Amino acid sequence: MRSWNCTGRGKGLMKKLKRMKLINWHRFENCVIDFGETTLLSGENGAGKTTILDAIQFVVICSANFFNKAAHDNGKRSLSGYVRCKTGRENKPYERTGEISAHVALEFYEESRDRYFIVGAVIDSATEGQETAVRYLMDNCRLSEEMFFKGKTPRSISEFRSFNSKGIRQWCKTQSEARKMIKARLGRIEDKFFSLIPKAMAFKPIDDIKEFVYTYVLDAKEVNIDLLRENVRSYQDLERTLESVKRRMEKLEQIEGFYEEAQDCVKRDGMYEFFLSQAEVDLIKERIQRLEEEIQAEEYRKKQLTSQLEETEKERAQKQEIETNLRVELRQNQDFIALEEQKKELERFLEEEKNCLEEKRILKKSIKKSLDQMDKLLEIKDVDPCVRECRKRLESIEEIQNVPEARALLDQVIQYKNQMYGKVQRKLAEVQIRLRERQTEREQLEGEIQRLKRKKLSYPEAVERLTEAVREEFQRLGRKAEPHVLCEVLEIADESWRNAVEGYLNTQRFYILVEPENFDIALGIYDRLRREKKAYGAGLINTQHMEDFDEAPEGTLAQTVTSKNKYARRYINMVLGKVKMCQRYEDLKKYSTSITRECMRYQNKVASAIKPEIFRVPFIGKNAFKVQLEQAEKKREVLNEELEMLQEKIKNLEFAADPLLTGEDVDVKYRLEILTRLSQVKALIQKCRENIKTLEKNSTLIEKQIQLEVLEKIRTEIEKKAGDLNRQIGIAEQKIENRKEQLQAGIQEKLKFQAHTADLTQKAGDRVLNWKKEYEKQTSQKTFQQFKENYEKQRKSNWTRKENSEAFMTEQMVQYKSEYNFGAPASMKGYPEFAAVYDRLRTSELLDYEEKVEAAKQAAEEEFREQFLAKLQENMKQAQGEFKELNRALKDIAFSSEQYEFLYMPSKKYRSYYEMLMDDFNVVQGESIFSGIFHENHREVIDELFERLAIQNDNNSKTLDEFTDYRTYMDYDIKIIHSDGSYSYYSKVCEEKSGGETQTPFYVTVAASFVQLYSNNIGGEAAGLVMFDEAFNNMDDERIGGVLEFLKRLPLQILIAAPPDKIQYIGPQMEETLLIMTDEKVSYVEEYYNGRV
Repeated sequence: MRSWNCTGRGKGLMKKLKRMKLINWHRFENCVIDFGETTLLSGENGAGKTTILDAIQFVVICSANFFNKAAHDNGKRSLSGYVRCKTGRENKPYERTGEISAHVALEFYEESRDRYFIVGAVIDSATEGQETAVRYLMDNCRLSEEMFFKGKTPRSISEFRSFNSKGIRQWCKTQSEARKMIKARLGRIEDKFFSLIPKAMAFKPIDDIKEFVYTYVLDAKEVNIDLLRENVRSYQDLERTLESVKRRMEKLEQIEGFYEEAQDCVKRDGMYEFFLSQAEVDLIKERIQRLEEEIQAEEYRKKQLTSQLEETEKERAQKQEIETNLRVELRQNQDFIALEEQKKELERFLEEEKNCLEEKRILKKSIKKSLDQMDKLLEIKDVDPCVRECRKRLESIEEIQNVPEARALLDQVIQYKNQMYGKVQRKLAEVQIRLRERQTEREQLEGEIQRLKRKKLSYPEAVERLTEAVREEFQRLGRKAEPHVLCEVLEIADESWRNAVEGYLNTQRFYILVEPENFDIALGIYDRLRREKKAYGAGLINTQHMEDFDEAPEGTLAQTVTSKNKYARRYINMVLGKVKMCQRYEDLKKYSTSITRECMRYQNKVASAIKPEIFRVPFIGKNAFKVQLEQAEKKREVLNEELEMLQEKIKNLEFAADPLLTGEDVDVKYRLEILTRLSQVKALIQKCRENIKTLEKNSTLIEKQIQLEVLEKIRTEIEKKAGDLNRQIGIAEQKIENRKEQLQAGIQEKLKFQAHTADLTQKAGDRVLNWKKEYEKQTSQKTFQQFKENYEKQRKSNWTRKENSEAFMTEQMVQYKSEYNFGAPASMKGYPEFAAVYDRLRTSELLDYEEKVEAAKQAAEEEFREQFLAKLQENMKQAQGEFKELNRALKDIAFSSEQYEFLYMPSKKYRSYYEMLMDDFNVVQGESIFSGIFHENHREVIDELFERLAIQNDNNSKTLDEFTDYRTYMDYDIKIIHSDGSYSYYSKVCEEKSGGETQTPFYVTVAASFVQLYSNNIGGEAAGLVMFDEAFNNMDDERIGGVLEFLKRLPLQILIAAPPDKIQYIGPQMEETLLIMTDEKVSYVEEYYNGRV
């Protein structure tokens, strides 16, 4: 900021406003007004003070949007009201009617070149509200009547341009052209001029000092951080890539660790195999020795048993001879022969009777079951009469006389039951099929309900597969972006049109949405899935170059859909923006594509009704899952009721089918014959017993028969003993044979294990010596069997560890393959390829990326130091210098009994940032900002700032604008110094202050802002115009005097509008005092001097 010349009236050279021409500007019909370096405009309310200032403002800021802002924030004055002279009367709202032309022209004097120039505006108004305005610049000329009038008529735009064509240097039809002209001609000033002029005219009490400072004291200064952001993102991208490499290495290290564990287990398994093979050899040797001893023992036992058998056979032969002789003698006796025959018959008939009784017992049991079934059948109406008749016959089994007749009745019942059973079974099968279908439907519905409770909607399989694959690829690449299904990021603004939106979009609701920069990546994933035949029919939206669809066309279906995602919003505007909404179906044909609320669609000259199945289940909006959940739960209730009904129906059918089974009836039918046979057998038994009783009355026969029975008993015992001996001999022989076979097998097995042990010994090489020592040590303390059992467990445990290690390794390999799209097989066979990647990463890529990260870090650090820290510190120090300059200007000026000092201090909110920015970071040149003392002191601030720099979205851009604004890091206040030396702070007492007290800082600061604005011109000479409307209200004379004294010290041209009661305080200190007067139709200006007009 340039040093202010505030030591006296020397204001330097400037471009001063000298005169103004007003033609048809409200009540000023044709008026020329002269201005001095300081000018007071005074007059009663409504006379036209503000009207004059609005006219100047209209020309210099090239806008009609700020008329009369001092009176009302929402001032209602308009360009049309000024040109046509709005009266406010109902019967005659405007004094001027018809086609009107108006002029506002400002004459400036350029002191350094001693020449004049004019900037002005011409307005043509054909009708109310139809104004056309142009602005112009005329060099080296002054105001004259002929410029603006053709006779007594104001010249129109075209007439003015034609008449003054030689003098007009610039002619501006647009605001932007006009503002460029004003900025250049008034001293190449900054754009801030166009906002400061209206703000100075619209006094507001200072409620927010920080906002006031932003507006009037400190200018915004751009700090270009595009390259810094790019360097930070590059650094963080490389850092993420390095982290990705390290994560890959960690996974590969885990794979290597599991592989080595598995290999160690394989080596231990070789030792265990040797131990077990040698133990098997030693165990077989022990077994062979036991077998040889057992063979010897059994051969001796066999010899003893053979000797006993020979003695027993001799005794049996003797007894057999005696028995034979006695039988020969008895066989010659006829009574004996008859008795023997009768006994055999009795024995046979008794056996048959036993069997018949068993059959009768089973028959009774079957009859009872059959009767129970018939009882159930008899509960049914219209049952066949044969059932009742059959039950009556079978009720008492002992009374059945006519078996054939009973069997015939059973045949009728069986035929009837089979016929009815077939009908029931067919119905049962139908119901069971329906039950299974509903159960399957309910299982699927339960799965859907669980997903909906997790707020997860179900989409077509291809959509879910593609979305998941794209998400995994983004994660693999370290991108934070997420793919979205379109319906998830949409909302329905008008629920009455939901069905139409859902139905029209149909499958487009499930299209997948990604950011433009990620589309090619997602498309590549989609193509890979297509080649693998894993995804077809899913939609992937390309959101590039869709900026033309930011707005939803009026009256289209797009207006009913909203989204916070701008890409989704654009796509919906594109798709639904061509679909007109119609209240009636008759209106559909008026548009190329249209739809009604009732989902009648018209497209390509065809009307069609959208199927309700398409829109019945909603998918759009954050509450879609709730509606789907409610629908699913209601459907589940209906299904459960139907399932209960079906199960009850099956239960009833099964109950009805049970008595229709014919198994028991068939059994009864075929067992009835046993009743007849049982009666016959009982009669035969009685007859045999009578015959035997008669024959047994012979005594001689009885004695011989007793003797024969004794001999038979002795012979039977001897034969049994011989049989036992023969069995024992056979057992001994079998044992001997078995043991010999086992012995031979053991010898062969020993040879096999010896060969296997020898093979293991050869393969082990030098290790076998340690193995043998360990084996001898272990077997000396326990038996071979104990040793074998222990090491079998150890070997099994070791092999489990090996398999677990392999499984863990395979699992890690599968994860690695999935995350990094690696093609090697996930197995021990594929390990060398994983090991090769690990070796390459460890020895090459890791070092390369570490170097790249370091280089990117240095680039980001350099840009951060030079473009962020240095620029912001420079701006902050410059701002602090400006405050010091302002305070020097205020130092000796008293406003009433008070003086003012503007304060700045570190922001409470961003104090840590302030301390970092004001820290002398240049002292640590050569030391990284990312390490060392500077980083240690400001670690959290740097990390947070870098994180924000790396994020790219609209919200973050606004935040970054705040962070790159040097004004953010300071808080501001005004110190009010009282005459007794005490002081207070404006921020604490502003609400208690009177209007006059709150105005003083406003005028001081606004004036300072204008000095800064005009001092920053390019070329050395600029305007100094400042306008205050309704100035110094509620201020006492001392404060007014203090403010005016301050203003007069500044290199500014002051225009003040104030009511007449302020003339006595303001007028004496002003170069010009002008009175604005009106007769209610015409306003005019008179010079006021020493109390006279």
